[in-house]
Amino acid sequence: MHQLPIIGNATVFEDLICDLLNNEYKTILFKRFGKQGHNQKGIDIFSVEHNIAVQCKKKDLTRKESITRRELCNDIEKDVQKIISQNLKINFALLIIASTISDHPDIDEICEDIKTKYDCSFEIIFWGWETIQNKILDSKILLSKYYPNFIIQLSDTEQKFHEIQTLKKRIQKDFSPWINYSLEKRALNSDMMIRRFDDTSYPHNNNLNEFNTYNWYKAEFYQSFHNGLEFIVGIKNIIILPNGLWRLSNHQNDKDLAKVCVYVIARLNYSEILDYDIKGDKYDAFPHIFCRFKFDGSPFEKIFYEDVKKSYNIYQLENQVEK
Repeated sequence: MHQLPIIGNATVFEDLICDLLNNEYKTILFKRFGKQGHNQKGIDIFSVEHNIAVQCKKKDLTRKESITRRELCNDIEKDVQKIISQNLKINFALLIIASTISDHPDIDEICEDIKTKYDCSFEIIFWGWETIQNKILDSKILLSKYYPNFIIQLSDTEQKFHEIQTLKKRIQKDFSPWINYSLEKRALNSDMMIRRFDDTSYPHNNNLNEFNTYNWYKAEFYQSFHNGLEFIVGIKNIIILPNGLWRLSNHQNDKDLAKVCVYVIARLNYSEILDYDIKGDKYDAFPHIFCRFKFDGSPFEKIFYEDVKKSYNIYQLENQVEK
């Protein structure tokens, strides 16, 4: 873990926390509540949009830690008293105490005790320096502005890994209504639009491309896996043969044979996803996923068959035989 030097100027520290919150909540609506010399009524930063207020506590860390921690706890109580007694007109549901002091469970408990003691209508949480530092290290924007000499230069491989992990976290959050539920229990339709990122034909025409495939089409989201997302791109019937082999069923000739109904599953790796639009557009109002189509005109690295009724029965394409 890289250690960032603690900011020594109280005004710069407040600016940092304001920028950090705007960065974290993807907004520009966190702002300073006055400045030193104004009656700030117990808060330094606020956002009406997110119902959050912040009190910043830059402390002199050359003193004994236990003394500084006790002083901070007293400060928190005084600030809560100010908020209540001075009739602060800004409504908020969460008060963040951001400090240069290290994270400590005693301060977390004090925040909860103060909330109970004064019957506060808002939650109180503490951000110590370790919490703040981790948030800064996750943001190139904050690092370049406040710690330009501490920007970590990543190798191409590390950079790619970081980008994929960031995308994966976004997808797991935004696609949770699909990922967290089975096909049968989803409240939302599972249709999604798979689109070649550099295609310009959508939505007017969808002619075959140079690989004799299409540049955009619907697929049914199935589930996530460790490296990406799985889609159902077809349903077929197959005939099971000896020695782990199988073949597609010919309905006309196989009417007396036992068949297995299977999903055609296509795997899309996170590494092939460039971006997505979770709401879609006026033509197709469901998620659009923009991908590289580098596998012979397809974004899918792997395709296999899975038993509709028994998902543990997998049929690989390499075991398929012709009639």
